[in-house]
Amino acid sequence: MMTRHCRLIIVFTVLLGALPLWGQQLDRLQRNQVAAVVNNTVITAGMVDDNISIPPNAQVLPDVMERFRASTLETLINMELVLQEYNEQKFSLPDSIFQQRIKEAMHRDGFPTRSSLVRKLKADGKTYEEYAREQREQIIRRIMLTEFASPKGIVISPRRIENYYIANKNQYRRDVQIRLQMIAITSQKHGAEASRQLADEIHTKLMGGDSFSEMASIYSDLYAETGGLRDELDKKGTSSESGTLPKPLEDVAFSLERGQISEVIQHNNISWIIRCAEIQQQELRSLADVRDEIEKTLMDQEHKAREQKWYRKLRDKAYISKVAF
Repeated sequence: MMTRHCRLIIVFTVLLGALPLWGQQLDRLQRNQVAAVVNNTVITAGMVDDNISIPPNAQVLPDVMERFRASTLETLINMELVLQEYNEQKFSLPDSIFQQRIKEAMHRDGFPTRSSLVRKLKADGKTYEEYAREQREQIIRRIMLTEFASPKGIVISPRRIENYYIANKNQYRRDVQIRLQMIAITSQKHGAEASRQLADEIHTKLMGGDSFSEMASIYSDLYAETGGLRDELDKKGTSSESGTLPKPLEDVAFSLERGQISEVIQHNNISWIIRCAEIQQQELRSLADVRDEIEKTLMDQEHKAREQKWYRKLRDKAYISKVAF
């Protein structure tokens, strides 16, 4: 006769064996959860997660991940609206164009034959039909954007270029060097959520007038002994030479005025707060030297604004429902 103890062992064994299957089922349910409905098309949470642009295995704070998800969802909604507009307007392209573009994409991705691509897709759990559909949709989106939101006709006036140059002179100095103070709160020491929370609290105190040097001496996991001050001057990277800071920190640091304090920056599992202590300004490049560069920047801004305006028009006539997930 089986004892109660034996029956419990059997029950626990069965439950433990079922846990992986339960976890897989739960994961499928979460991925199939509705994130948005665009007219009659459903965008799932899994589709959002599959399209988030973050490095594999990167440790991302929950609130940062939520921002990534929200941004990615908006992009997917725009992409779906473009496809629906293509079908609604009854546009039609010869199948030969799609086939040629798909073949070009295959070669560009390093697959000389369809069979070599199919083998790779199979290993990734995808089919050739899914790949071809994705390529076809990308082609449609590019064509639609070219037709309805192209940069054609955008003109940047000389006055606007001059105004941008005057407002952003620090960007156009040769060999600008800055001395920074930094507060670094590491996830390794405090944990991901706690480090960001502590950094936010420190930032609030700094905005309230507390001394950056004192805050760095008390809280920073790096440069605490110097009040956050880095020994070396930092230099911005160029097309031919790397800068002294990681790009996410560089972009923020070189946009600061002297004495200005940054927002909290998440990079490499560290919450950073940066203060520009000193700017050593070198020779200012002439307007003539940077005119084309500024014109391209402003053209890109106008082109993006034109795209966003078209997306808003598509949204205004669509039914869109977003669901928290």
